[in-house]
Amino acid sequence: MFFQKRGLRKNNINKGNKMKTHSSGKMSHFTTGAVRDCMEGKGLPSQMPTSALRAASRRFEEGAEKYGRGNWEKGIPLSRYVDSIYRHLWDFLEGDEEEDHLSAVIWNAMCLYETKEKIDEECLPSSLNDIDV
Repeated sequence: MFFQKRGLRKNNINKGNKMKTHSSGKMSHFTTGAVRDCMEGKGLPSQMPTSALRAASRRFEEGAEKYGRGNWEKGIPLSRYVDSIYRHLWDFLEGDEEEDHLSAVIWNAMCLYETKEKIDEECLPSSLNDIDV
């Protein structure tokens, strides 16, 4: 279930030498003489802001406690995420400090992205795309 929810193929995990190592064909050469596949197009996780990720992580924890772990993964209409992003952003801009509104913006944006992707992959029903994107 863990692998299916995240779009991973369980049968590709731990196959030892049967799996090929992916190569972009472009190499990075280091002053030490070492060579490695280039990083281009693979993202830069090291540049992600740790404090924002931790704040979003706490949101996921709070949601798991309140609604059950993985509740959001069952499918929530996209408009609910968009509306919540706007509400929390407006509250932040108005100076409301009753809640961590920026972490709520991040959480909703992450879930919006993931839900849209799962709809496009037909893992969630297209009816959840109620904002015509």
